Amino acid sequence: MNWIVYAVACVFLYGIMQFFIKLASAGGNPAASSMIFIGAQFVAQILLGAYLVSKSDLGINYDNIKYGIAGGVVAGIATVLFFLALQQASLSKVAPVVNMNVVVGVMLGVLLLKDVMNYRIAAGIILAVMSIYLLTNSG
Repeated sequence: MNWIVYAVACVFLYGIMQFFIKLASAGGNPAASSMIFIGAQFVAQILLGAYLVSKSDLGINYDNIKYGIAGGVVAGIATVLFFLALQQASLSKVAPVVNMNVVVGVMLGVLLLKDVMNYRIAAGIILAVMSIYLLTNSG
């Protein structure tokens, strides 16, 4: 399947996920809600991952393991912080700010992985930063 199909599916699924996180963070303890979220995510990811691995070989090495662990730890911390932010502010304000993570990813790709930065990508980053201002400072 083409990568763009996966990426567009992620856009919708991540958006729906943020909606449910907002609902789960309202009232109660957002740290406890995030633990339930991460547990459910773990189960879903293990089941889908096991299915996909069964269709191919395991194909894993030391780098896959160490970067997977590092990414998982960072994602876990970020998820708890996301729940805490959503308890204090609206989804329409928190989600755009949090989704600026794409800028961090692009910059790390350019700086560490030697991805190509061109004028269109730079313009997209500038427009994304401007959009955060518009989205978080509106009525």
